[in-house]
Amino acid sequence: MLRTPVQCDYPGRGLGPPPPVLTANTDLLSPQQAAAQTPLQPIDWPDFTAAGLQVFIKREDLVDAACSGNKYYKLYEHLRLARGQGARQILSFGGAYSNHIHALAAMGQRLGLATIGVIRGERPRQLSPTLRDAEAWGMRLDFLSRADYREKHTAALQARLAQRWGEFYCVPEGGGDRLGALGCRALAVGILTQVPGGVDHVCVPCGTGATLAGIASALPAQVLAHGFAVLKENPGGEDSLEARITAILKELGATAARWVLHRDFHGGGYAKFPPDLRAFMAAFETHTGIFLDPVYTAKMLWGLSRLASLGKFEKRARIVVIHTGGLQGRRGFDLD
Repeated sequence: MLRTPVQCDYPGRGLGPPPPVLTANTDLLSPQQAAAQTPLQPIDWPDFTAAGLQVFIKREDLVDAACSGNKYYKLYEHLRLARGQGARQILSFGGAYSNHIHALAAMGQRLGLATIGVIRGERPRQLSPTLRDAEAWGMRLDFLSRADYREKHTAALQARLAQRWGEFYCVPEGGGDRLGALGCRALAVGILTQVPGGVDHVCVPCGTGATLAGIASALPAQVLAHGFAVLKENPGGEDSLEARITAILKELGATAARWVLHRDFHGGGYAKFPPDLRAFMAAFETHTGIFLDPVYTAKMLWGLSRLASLGKFEKRARIVVIHTGGLQGRRGFDLD
């Protein structure tokens, strides 16, 4: 357990440092404790200054050396429940560079829980750095065809997995459910206590929508939560991002929460990294000294910068953006 923030360093495309040495059977900081210790710092960025905005970044990339960002919060309640139920192993789903799989493997090793990662696609000849870390932390990997992976939450596939691995506690992909959102409520509470004079807007990138739902559910009525979608999809469907966020908020008893979803800054789809986003991220990192991940936080800040330039926020608005970590995923991109 890390009681002081530690910078994760995954520069460029290099493999970065070896996985941190973790101590088994260590209790975790509660979400409230974690959110209270991660720093909040102002962002000096020309587009924000020109628009007359005060923008702060909550550095959740610093919450833990191995389980950074919102992944810590989305896993916390699941890990607590699994341990309370006496589960001996935890299974979840993700891709070759999944921050969620990386974080689950790290926390399972730390707590002395066996972990199983069900990975989308055939096993490659060479594992990604993410999956090499996961194996180094003791996670067993199970590769599914993309067709089977689409059935990951069906009873039939769950039964097949149970037959193969025995009984397990299952965490949904990305921790994207009510329990994941419940852990993220602490982020809103932390922000409200850290910003002197209050805040008008809170921004977060969105994959499953659980982080946005958790934050929105805990904000006062005068604060608007903004989600920046990182996936390209057709809105309005039963399994759309809006529908998932709405469903989680209903489960949390927070249907009156104020939130908005921005869909124009996904850069072409999940993990797509177009030239204009690449240029923005390089300029932002050089100007501020804050490393971003190309999949989530960079897209949120790219979108916010554009909205600021278009005058979409009131003058002197106080905005907090959440750095959702995931710097280990930089190793999947050519950033040098």
